[in-house]
Amino acid sequence: MNWLQENAITLLLLAGFAILLQRGPLMAKMAGVQHLDVHELAKRLASSSPPLLLDVRSQQEYKGGHAPQALLIPLGDLRDRLEEVKRQASSRPVAVICRSGNRSIYGAVLLKRSGITQVFNISGGMLDWQAQGYPVRS
Repeated sequence: MNWLQENAITLLLLAGFAILLQRGPLMAKMAGVQHLDVHELAKRLASSSPPLLLDVRSQQEYKGGHAPQALLIPLGDLRDRLEEVKRQASSRPVAVICRSGNRSIYGAVLLKRSGITQVFNISGGMLDWQAQGYPVRS
């Protein structure tokens, strides 16, 4: 009991940090965002009805290398460009990618809440895309 009292602040800080780490994945789950790995993304992009691939990284990151079909809309601009995304997606799913799969969760949740029914977050992001040897354009 003494140990708990002596370390209460540290434990509260650790609990708060753990909650912050889980915020994005919890939001995605609650919004109904599904996750795809890069292998499934590659298969879907090569299909006859590919998803709209939305890259939510910065313009500088995008210029450093992106998946060939990716449309750049930085996460900070996404809310203002929702109608553009809806037009581009029309009736097809939207796959959202970033560097590692963390920022894209927030973009995917925003799209899902805006009424787009099929939204996927790409787990591992561009880091995994490149690590698996998929094509990259600069």
